[in-house]
Amino acid sequence: MKSVLTETQLRNLKEHKYSCQGISIVEQYLQPIWRELVEKLPLWVAPNLITFTGLMVNLVSTAFIVAQDPNGEGKATMWAYLFAAFGLLVYQTLDALDGKQARRTGSANPLGELFDHGCDAVSTYLVALCGVSSIGMASFPMMAVFFVVLLLELNFCYHWQTYVCGKLYFYSVDVTEGQYTSMAVFIIAGLYGVDAWDYMLPILGISFRVGIIIGTIFFSLLNYINVFKVILSRGAGKNGSTVADTSVVSPFITPLILVPMVFIYASMSPGYVIQNHLMLFLCALTLPIVKTTILMMLAGMTKSPFPLVDPIMLGPFLAICNLYLGELVPEYYALWLLALFNSASIVYLCVSVCIAICEYLQVSCFTILYPPPGTKPQQDGH
Repeated sequence: MKSVLTETQLRNLKEHKYSCQGISIVEQYLQPIWRELVEKLPLWVAPNLITFTGLMVNLVSTAFIVAQDPNGEGKATMWAYLFAAFGLLVYQTLDALDGKQARRTGSANPLGELFDHGCDAVSTYLVALCGVSSIGMASFPMMAVFFVVLLLELNFCYHWQTYVCGKLYFYSVDVTEGQYTSMAVFIIAGLYGVDAWDYMLPILGISFRVGIIIGTIFFSLLNYINVFKVILSRGAGKNGSTVADTSVVSPFITPLILVPMVFIYASMSPGYVIQNHLMLFLCALTLPIVKTTILMMLAGMTKSPFPLVDPIMLGPFLAICNLYLGELVPEYYALWLLALFNSASIVYLCVSVCIAICEYLQVSCFTILYPPPGTKPQQDGH
């Protein structure tokens, strides 16, 4: 099979070194726990297998909620929400251990970083879906769409920032805080039901539900501001360009194309699909953002130009054309086809990239030899 990565990309990837700066408020207290937990893992357990296991638990727990509450009305069972909280805790913990296991066993390599961050992109999407249901956002369907797009594009911007400066920045209120807040929301929804969010906050005069949405938007916007400060001022390439010596602002073209199509479709839908099939709409129209985020990670690690357009972006465009032409394919079935296409496109990209990297670096994705030939265990870092 022809490699999806060029020889130059693979060579740059092999030379890539992980660089990060900063630590969030909660993470600094969790680091000692994670360091203790990783010592309990057998040395033969591959770091990527740890990450993948966590993602599968996260995926299954999300699937229960989506199946039980396809419209985001908060109608999933108590156990589904509690399982979602457990699934996210498992993913978050295992995701924190994979890098430590890699350094502990001397098996750290660029594939591990890419695999970790790719799984993070998928998990962000899964958590957003669970959040829509656990807050019961069906009563604000357009806000639900905005909520999901906001979180997915923020993750895209995190890696856009890394593509520009070659370093991943962590802020005081970051992903870890968002994950633990989400767990708390899922637990409350499970124990007390989504009607708990109808409680009116004193003084503010707004419901708890609206308060959560406003809080999420507020902290997300703070991080957007921090990210764009870096993007516009710390280019690591020639004359302040990206690591691939391209324009630091050119990646903006991708969300500029994708995001309007999401809202155009939502407003055009004759069946008002965001109210009747909210989860299906999100799978069909917002999954492309996940793939563009993975492509951004790949561009940063291989020091290659970020592809501003991708075949997956045709999906939302064709869906809009289908509505404009009077539903040549019934809307419900068209969205199912689009959701399946999106999922297949992301899976194909991830599998083909992993195969190409494994072949080039002569490593296995899910197994390791301890110690790997010619390597030494490293001291734990971030």
